[in-house]
Amino acid sequence: MTTMTAPAWRDEKVLGFGMAVGGPASVLRPTTAEQIADAFAEVKKSGGSVALRGAGCSYGDAATAVNGKVLDLTRMNRVLGFDPLTGVATVEPGATVRDLWRTSIQFGYWPKVVSGTMAVSMGGAAAMNIHGKNNYTLGSFGECVRSFDLLTPRGELVHVTRESDPELFHAAISGFGMLGCFTRFEIETKRVHSGRLKVWGIVADDLEHNLRLLEELRSEADYLVSWLDLHAKGKGLGRGIMHRADQFHSGEDPEGLRFCEPALQDVPPNLFGVVPKGWLWPGMWGAVHLGQVGLVNALKFKAGSKEQRHSPYIQSHGAFHFLLDYVPRWQWMTKPGGLIQFQPFVPKAEGARVLRTLIEKCQAAGHVPYLGVLKRHRPDPFLMSYAVDGYSMAMDIAVSSRKSRRASLWQLCREMAEIVLDAGGRFYYAKDAVLLDSSFERVHGSEAVAKFRALKQKWDPDRLLQTDLSRRLGV
Repeated sequence: MTTMTAPAWRDEKVLGFGMAVGGPASVLRPTTAEQIADAFAEVKKSGGSVALRGAGCSYGDAATAVNGKVLDLTRMNRVLGFDPLTGVATVEPGATVRDLWRTSIQFGYWPKVVSGTMAVSMGGAAAMNIHGKNNYTLGSFGECVRSFDLLTPRGELVHVTRESDPELFHAAISGFGMLGCFTRFEIETKRVHSGRLKVWGIVADDLEHNLRLLEELRSEADYLVSWLDLHAKGKGLGRGIMHRADQFHSGEDPEGLRFCEPALQDVPPNLFGVVPKGWLWPGMWGAVHLGQVGLVNALKFKAGSKEQRHSPYIQSHGAFHFLLDYVPRWQWMTKPGGLIQFQPFVPKAEGARVLRTLIEKCQAAGHVPYLGVLKRHRPDPFLMSYAVDGYSMAMDIAVSSRKSRRASLWQLCREMAEIVLDAGGRFYYAKDAVLLDSSFERVHGSEAVAKFRALKQKWDPDRLLQTDLSRRLGV
């Protein structure tokens, strides 16, 4: 009889998805809850701290620990079960959005909430409480979670539901890995009657038009998201292409049942069936570094008129949702400096004014985002929530390798954060790389922060769980 060798810590370079923050760390990849508990005990004995990491899809430093220790959960990636009668999946924390939908779609179910990439892990999705293109109607990922098992820093495995411990349930979800390590989830999915969606492309002439479309369509559309051309100025400032998608009703798309085959949902590996998409990022690198993003965006906006004329058209769920997976390693186009994303969440009443101001500030400072994405949101019940009754605008900005340009970008983002916070806005820690510790209480309010810190003291009194993000925010 053979015994399994315990995993070893390995020195690696651990970066955020945007490659702009992070650094060397000692990494352990456990495969069981017992190994996580052993790692907790080992690190605690040495007086150190440990960061929890899923698939590493957070753009900033939410899952990094420079010169520290990192528990990488990607090897705890099993789908443990799926009930075709209820659509409830049981998964480990390292299972990804892709693992979940590939299991559920063959039974006629699709995850209620998915991110723009299928690479996100279930543990990361819960810790950051991710959202999708339907946040305004179905809410955040945590609202799909029925229960979870949480391994606390003291080595206690706790089964948590909304009913058994509502305080811990609503704090661990959204708590960015500060209260314990998720080891198992029960996740609800939704019934779909086709493997495809009806999709409309709608040209929006400016920011106000985009916001008006979100308000007019949100009561009837299943999904809404707008691509923004953030290089456009004047009358066209904030212009873009709104995408609406609706599910088919039962029997409405008989051909669509064939697309419940998982292989037909994956994003195709080749462009036009010929060019491997892994070869595309160097061309995108050229557009970014040769200053041609404005031209590319203008051409894309112009092509929106043709898309609008040919709407509605049909896409698989995977093709519609996972745009970030169309070009493998697309973030490499921002090398060597990497990228950050600035994503404010702004109340509806302040939306038009604040978002316009942010776009104008980026243009004036010469840090124009190469990608902008606008979405509608609703509040959620989680303690460390970023959600508001309003809008988010994700802005992807390339980071220069020149120290002075990098510093000016950080300064710009902090100035923009002040505008957002003064308007009652919030921030999403899966995307943040720039907020100061003085922002933490302003984002969540003093009462929520006090509750969270009390829970941190209760479940992690030795402050074993720490990340570069938590230290930056002074959690």
